Amino acid sequence: MARDEQEQADYLRELIDALDESAIDAAFVNTFARYDLPHAGADDDRDFDKASFGVVKVLDGGRTGTAYPSLPWEPKAAFHALAEYGRSRIRTSSDPAAAK
Repeated sequence: MARDEQEQADYLRELIDALDESAIDAAFVNTFARYDLPHAGADDDRDFDKASFGVVKVLDGGRTGTAYPSLPWEPKAAFHALAEYGRSRIRTSSDPAAAK
């Protein structure tokens, strides 16, 4: 199985869009991290993160990430898709839609 983080991000975005169009106020859409399914870097045969619905890939062997250097995980494309969606939902007091 090839790693395809964009497929997970696209699926998550489609799910969020469907929920956004419904009357649902809140939903749990994914797991943040699956520590039992670590990402093994270049060792594709040991990259158990490919089976994870986590939005971050947990690094094995005590490695830490580059995006958040002190943490043992790296954001996946799904993490960024959720962040982008969240930023698009923020309304400022100068936003006319915020008064509605």
